[in-house]
Amino acid sequence: QKPELLIERLVKASSNEGDVVLDPFAGVGTCPAVCARLRRHFIAFEQDASFVEIARRRVREAADALAWRLLDV
Repeated sequence: QKPELLIERLVKASSNEGDVVLDPFAGVGTCPAVCARLRRHFIAFEQDASFVEIARRRVREAADALAWRLLDV
């Protein structure tokens, strides 16, 4: 497991908004969720179906939170 703040720091340091980030071992979707929140596109792979469902939920929640933040601007 990796803390979201660590992933956020790595994503910010190695990409810009609109870039594509590859996560070949997505697990429960920490990196994809951070990417969604930071306006990065992502490609993620995970073979455990139960992890994929958790990751999808996390990415949806992050994208929804971003959408609401953008409306507040």
